[in-house]
Amino acid sequence: MSNPSGHAETRPTALAVAHPGHELRLLKWIEQTRPSVFILTSGSRSGTSRSRVEASRGLARELGATPAEVFGQHLDREVYEWILAGEAAPFRDLARQLADSFVARGIGRVVTDSWQFYNAAHDLWHVTVRLAAEDAAARLGHAVEVLDYPVVPTVMGICRPGPERLRLTLTDEEVARKLRLAQAFPEIADDLDEVIAVGGPEVLARETLHAPLPLRDLRPAPGEKPLYEQYGEARVAGGLYASVLRWSHVEPIALALAAVTA
Repeated sequence: MSNPSGHAETRPTALAVAHPGHELRLLKWIEQTRPSVFILTSGSRSGTSRSRVEASRGLARELGATPAEVFGQHLDREVYEWILAGEAAPFRDLARQLADSFVARGIGRVVTDSWQFYNAAHDLWHVTVRLAAEDAAARLGHAVEVLDYPVVPTVMGICRPGPERLRLTLTDEEVARKLRLAQAFPEIADDLDEVIAVGGPEVLARETLHAPLPLRDLRPAPGEKPLYEQYGEARVAGGLYASVLRWSHVEPIALALAAVTA
């Protein structure tokens, strides 16, 4: 996949996240960098509401960032239907759309969700963005550096982040401002509530970017079960879900996407 470039710092930057609200993890970095922001889904928890993605649009502008071409056009349930059906083609199409935008914007670095085995959409978006960066780099004639960030505290995932490349430590005042900004966009503020509940308030005081792990390392260890499987099993047992989304659904799509870069 794309390797770090010494020129990435001087070129435009992109932030590509799977769901509205993820950007709340990186508010200081966004204000400093002012990236183009790409979002996979509308984040609707039910129905077709666009309140969450529109909140993300407003937050991006508040921080001086730019909502980009791929910005919440897909429903969450649509993405999960692709995964359950083993459809890699929609993710390839998204990679092409992202690559087109990266080229048009001259992107030199893209930051995306870590692969954590916490949420299948996060993980497949991670691979999709890496594929898009490689495609864009080939067309631009310069490397497009890919970094990722932990969407949830590491205790909530089973895949640890790669080597740290950037750490921002927030002051108490900056943490308070992060909370105020989140509260100003209540449609997505619950994304921070979940992180704080698990990682404690101190998790808000650091923003880290990491070099992504090699794709060959992005598979569960023998006997290891991704968090989304455990969550799905509990929901099926409670009568809330009809079926469980499993690694066996995710793996062939991830391999199909990775094969394009081989």
